[in-house]
Amino acid sequence: MADVSEPESLAPTERLFLELFMTVIRVAEWETIVRWYIDTLGLVPILIDPEHEFAFLAAGQGRLGLQGVKGPREATVPSKVRIVFQVHDVDLERQRLIERGVEVSAPVDDNGEGYREIRFHDPDGNSLTLFAWIDAARARRFSPNRERTARMDAVTKLNREI
Repeated sequence: MADVSEPESLAPTERLFLELFMTVIRVAEWETIVRWYIDTLGLVPILIDPEHEFAFLAAGQGRLGLQGVKGPREATVPSKVRIVFQVHDVDLERQRLIERGVEVSAPVDDNGEGYREIRFHDPDGNSLTLFAWIDAARARRFSPNRERTARMDAVTKLNREI
């Protein structure tokens, strides 16, 4: 998460609406992994579909999909993804995970990038990181656009009322 200068945009000058909706990871032990993400990490289930082995979970404004795989090759290919969650207190979360039997790295203190982090793996071997900002200026720089978030909240509220 090093600070870099603004890159030259390769996107067309006309802006398209493109928002990351969710990240899906493929897992071998679907039921075990779904329970782990809900019970251990505290993600909130939006949709659980055992028939198709798919779970749709909320993590703050982010969403994670867990898709079960059946083929032996698919089930043994290690993930190339690292899932990163922001938390308020790395030490508190580390202790909570350890109490739940998760093997967690020691906190990596500020490496000059304005945050602390811990790393661990889910039961399927996927790499996870929890981090907390310690530099308020960087936290503000990388926080979601408050105006855009307020607009999305208003649309969600309107959709519920309809």
